[in-house]
Amino acid sequence: MSVSRTFTRAFSNSSSLSRAGYSTVKPVHHLVKIEKAALKPNYQSLLVPKDDILAVGYKPTEIDQDRLLDHYHNTIQSDLMLHFYKHDAQKISGNKKRSWGEDSPYKMYRPQKKPVGTTRQTRDINPINFKNIPQLESVVVQIFNKHALEDSYLNISSRLLLSQITNVKAKQIYAKANILPWKMRAGKPCGAKVELTGVDMSQFITTLSELVLPRIRTFKGIKLSSGDRSGNITFGLDPEDVKNFPEIEAFQELFPNLTGLHITFKTTARTDDQARTLLSSVGFPFYKA
Repeated sequence: MSVSRTFTRAFSNSSSLSRAGYSTVKPVHHLVKIEKAALKPNYQSLLVPKDDILAVGYKPTEIDQDRLLDHYHNTIQSDLMLHFYKHDAQKISGNKKRSWGEDSPYKMYRPQKKPVGTTRQTRDINPINFKNIPQLESVVVQIFNKHALEDSYLNISSRLLLSQITNVKAKQIYAKANILPWKMRAGKPCGAKVELTGVDMSQFITTLSELVLPRIRTFKGIKLSSGDRSGNITFGLDPEDVKNFPEIEAFQELFPNLTGLHITFKTTARTDDQARTLLSSVGFPFYKA
């Protein structure tokens, strides 16, 4: 009498043969060293440097010209140097916290006083030279959607709106405080945020100054009081103004719940006057309210 046996292949992490599984052993082919000098002629392309277009691992990058950056280096930078330079300029110390004195041990370890006339410190203002000419660092575009506190699906719409306008994937922002009238709880998603640098920043500034703002009939300019005393300028756009973006104008039916934007220009300027002069040279007007 012959007994037939059926063998079933078992996976590495499956306790029972009837349950499917997968191998937890990682491949080791990336640990094997290859002697590239001894390769066959058919594999000589592996010896080409990766920055060469003929290389196997070549990754294409953006090669378009940044017109705003070229305009800054060729024209704006020298004009700002001529405008801000002073021959006998001295360093102006910022408004710092004050000590209570050292005549008593109780004063030595006491928290310092607030600066004179303000609640926060200000930075030192160094004379402008060829090393510290003001320039744009980044642009932060932010959306706060109060309706998203009740309808969470509107957070997706906010992120898609920013991504469509800026060409950069937006990040989710969360509430930091509990505000009862706004139905806001700490940790609840309530908007989106994007920080632009490089080519994306230049493209956004060009679109904003040449296409969007000129089409707003009631736009007088950015208020002179919109700075934070440290060289950063912030202003906002209404939902009706957001429709002027070319990416939104042709696809308004895809964004039925438009919200306003908060735009912040981060610069290396030490004062708001320097930042306003820099933004004026790029194409943003200012007015006194």
